[in-house]
Amino acid sequence: MIIWDWFLEQFNKDDNTLELDAFVGTIAAKVYYKELAIQSAVNLISNVVSRSELQTFEEGKEVRKDNYYLFNVEPNPNKSASKFWRDVISKLVYNNEVLIIQQGGYFYCADNFETKRFAFKEYIYDNIEIDNFGLKGVYNESQVLHLELHNKRISKIIDNLNKDYGKLIEVSQANFKKNNSRKLGIKVPTNYPETDQAQQKLKDLFQNKFKEFFEAEGPAIVPLVNGLEVEELKSNIGVKGGSDNNQIRAFIDDIFDFVGIALQIPPVILKGQVAESGDAFNNFITYCINPLAELIEDEINRKYYKKAAYLNNTYLKVNTANIKAVDIKDIAGALETLFRIGGYSIDDVLKKLGQEPINEEWSQARWVTKNYERAEQRYEGGGDNE
Repeated sequence: MIIWDWFLEQFNKDDNTLELDAFVGTIAAKVYYKELAIQSAVNLISNVVSRSELQTFEEGKEVRKDNYYLFNVEPNPNKSASKFWRDVISKLVYNNEVLIIQQGGYFYCADNFETKRFAFKEYIYDNIEIDNFGLKGVYNESQVLHLELHNKRISKIIDNLNKDYGKLIEVSQANFKKNNSRKLGIKVPTNYPETDQAQQKLKDLFQNKFKEFFEAEGPAIVPLVNGLEVEELKSNIGVKGGSDNNQIRAFIDDIFDFVGIALQIPPVILKGQVAESGDAFNNFITYCINPLAELIEDEINRKYYKKAAYLNNTYLKVNTANIKAVDIKDIAGALETLFRIGGYSIDDVLKKLGQEPINEEWSQARWVTKNYERAEQRYEGGGDNE
């Protein structure tokens, strides 16, 4: 009855649910698969975003000036662009938001900050901290770049999920060790002496001699007396795989799957299953990277370039077209088609191949094959086949 009363006390009185902690007792979630999954996601997204080019345009013409260098090479004196955007992505994933301020013509990513939200006027940011340095004063919304990933903080959901899965993995690991450990049965004859001395020797045999026997790295012997017999019980030692091992791997895969789903990353990409990542990589770019690129692009254009410049075709564009590495033989036909219909210039083709453009008037010109003509000339004005 006491055990039953204890069991009933484990239920949450508000919603009548029973947490997994009630069954595993003091077992702590000491596994770090969730952290591994999130770090893998952060590194993957950061590496891909860093391959993007933040193109700068002035009055509709692409230029490489101070702004291009600022966004693509050196956002601030302490960090390169790849390191800076890695920090941005990391904070965006973990905290669901990130604050970037401009100081002295450079961009800095805040480690901590507080937001005061208002309905009909600009948000205010204060208590901003960068590299353990606290900034004085406050910043208005129009003075900062503030990126938000989702409406809710994904990391909290993943943390709660990992709390349960972490314990499940630990229980499975304990079962795996238990099922794959060596087990012996000792047959004690009915006429075994019951004297204190005999019982002490039996206790010493169990607690000491067998312990040394199991821990021995080389050949080991355990002396048996008074008719004692040893029988080795069935275990999974030497059996490849096993249900416990498969279960542990399945739980770990689940954590990677859930993290991938939360961040719009196909799980096969997150787990590095290259053989299955063909179409998955395209989905990764479409549903994960491009929305992030658009988020960064929109915030920079509305806060840094602002309305007047943007409407005058002076803006920034995050180009993700060259993220995916391709074999030149796979795209040669497409490039030739784009070139002969005037879609690409020679410089465009070179940039697509990752080479420096020639930047001459003839290399920037558009060319069209003579096989093409206007539709009305063919069907209205008569053509060669009239």
